Amino acid sequence: MPDGNRPRRAGPRRPRARAHAKPTKARQPAARAPVAEEVSYRPRRPEDDDWIVQLARRELGGVHEQVFGEPFPEAELRQYLQTGMPTVVIERNGRPVGFYSYLPSAEGKVHVSALVIDSKFQRKGIGRRAMEHLEAEVRRMGAHTLEIFIQEVNPRSLAFAKQLGFREVARVEPGTLVLWKVVSSGPVRSPMLGPF
Repeated sequence: MPDGNRPRRAGPRRPRARAHAKPTKARQPAARAPVAEEVSYRPRRPEDDDWIVQLARRELGGVHEQVFGEPFPEAELRQYLQTGMPTVVIERNGRPVGFYSYLPSAEGKVHVSALVIDSKFQRKGIGRRAMEHLEAEVRRMGAHTLEIFIQEVNPRSLAFAKQLGFREVARVEPGTLVLWKVVSSGPVRSPMLGPF
């Protein structure tokens, strides 16, 4: 029989072994579902022009200077925008991150004047989706071929265009490649080598 007057042992108590005790698992924080990225397209508005010009200068200015030996032509871009040529602002979660513009021609060809994505948002599939959006637009217009001009000193843009299925059809000076992508059936004529 235990002695009720016996002093207890000092020190920490040892845990008693439980029969069928399950090892405890460290709690993992619940994994969060990735936030859905919403990319949308809207026509350019006059209040977009300053932002478009700044973005184009920042992203394309170095290439332009390297090829043409002169600063990026901001005034020329402003004039182009104000003519009302189709220009589309690309938004990601409601915030503008890029734009594209194009010139349709009577032969069923659409010249992509620019596709510019803010470098902070590149390599996220936004440019690819924008080109898919433009291709769908071109088909709705009844056009059959997309055309882009890319300078040889811009290998990233060139690689991007080739991944999208564009093929070189001509070269013009200074150091510019003309690339086409057929997006629907229709007559394809030889490339126009002059400016639109």
